[in-house]
Amino acid sequence: MSTHQGLMARDNGTTRPFVLTRSHFAGTQRYSAIWTGDNTADWGYLSVSYSECLDANLLGIVFCGADIGGFENDPDVELLQRWYQAGVWLPFYRAHSTTGSMRREPYLFDEEVQQVIRNALQLRYKHLPVWYTLFYEHTRNKDPIIRPLFYHYPQDTDVYRISDHLLVGRDILVRAVAEPGVESVQVYFPGGADEHWISVDNAEVYDGNGFVNISVTIDGIPVYYRRGSVIVRKETVRLSSDEMANDGYTLYVNLDADNKASGTVYLDDNTSFNYVDNKEYNYLKIDMDGSDVTLTKIDEDSNSDNFDFIIDQVVVNKLIKEPENGK
Repeated sequence: MSTHQGLMARDNGTTRPFVLTRSHFAGTQRYSAIWTGDNTADWGYLSVSYSECLDANLLGIVFCGADIGGFENDPDVELLQRWYQAGVWLPFYRAHSTTGSMRREPYLFDEEVQQVIRNALQLRYKHLPVWYTLFYEHTRNKDPIIRPLFYHYPQDTDVYRISDHLLVGRDILVRAVAEPGVESVQVYFPGGADEHWISVDNAEVYDGNGFVNISVTIDGIPVYYRRGSVIVRKETVRLSSDEMANDGYTLYVNLDADNKASGTVYLDDNTSFNYVDNKEYNYLKIDMDGSDVTLTKIDEDSNSDNFDFIIDQVVVNKLIKEPENGK
């Protein structure tokens, strides 16, 4: 809290501080991000990183992550790659290790390993508009940023036993691969027969009828968009998020049975408090009906003059065949 106050005083209250703490308490979320502490380069610690941050999110402390690769000891190459992939889908994403552990910068590995890690990092950056919007929406409605499956599917008794899956917001389903040497994993698709999930990798569709055995390679982990959603991404590869600021957006539209989909996006200057003090921001609802895109300003009294939402591309996923696990 004192660090937050010091940073505010340093910048005369004009710049949003970033503070990271391990020790935290009720109310910490107003001042700081957290991480899960000094973990170990072990598959078990990768596995529990999801449940730990899901717990924190349910308590209102949403800016949570785990040290990629483990803080103590040395990860093998497979564990390091899987941790980079799983960590993409936690709010706080950072590689970190203790003094004396092996150097593990991605560029120190061979090209194949570098490419796996590079793909994970690029996937994170492409979804920055999703993360930024979810953080803003958390300040409005207090919903967690990442959510256990039971948050949206409380009537499904099976989901209460699942801790290696999470939802990013309402519309992205992720299953970590936290076991070595596996060629397939069990993915749980929630929601019943009328809910459908579309693979980010290959656009295959699965309905919400429970567990399905999904093949995996070292190239990625299972990630799915919910049918009926619009996922806002930035596709141009840059060296930093600052360089992405003026890039246009790509809409990934996942049409439902009525050929409709919807989503939201939030834009501001990323650094100041003008979004509060002067209502300088643009918060939009995106509706897709067939081939028509409609943008609706959610807060009519906000000043959005400097925050145009430029759409570069629309990618439409439409159910053209029965789900892989259709019943």
